Amino acid sequence: MPKYRIEYNRKDCIGAGPCAAVDPKHFDIDPTDGKANLKGGKDIGNDVWVLEIEESSKEKAVQAADVCPVAIISVKEIK
Repeated sequence: MPKYRIEYNRKDCIGAGPCAAVDPKHFDIDPTDGKANLKGGKDIGNDVWVLEIEESSKEKAVQAADVCPVAIISVKEIK
C-alpha cells in the first residue's frame, strides 16, 4: 500500500480551523497562538511540518487540505 505525506506550512496559517474540524486525527488548534498543529508532525525547517500517513488516513487529510482557506496543506504520495 502506498504511503503519503502531509505537508503543512504553519507560519502562514491564519487559524481559521477547518482543517481541525474535518481531520481532528491530524490537526488541532493551538490555544496559545490560535494556529493549527499537525499532530505528531516533524518541523523540517522554516515552520514547515510533515507527517507520514497510511493510505487509510489519506481521504480526511486531503479534505483538510481542500478546506484550508490559505492553501498551506498538501498531501503527496511518497514514492
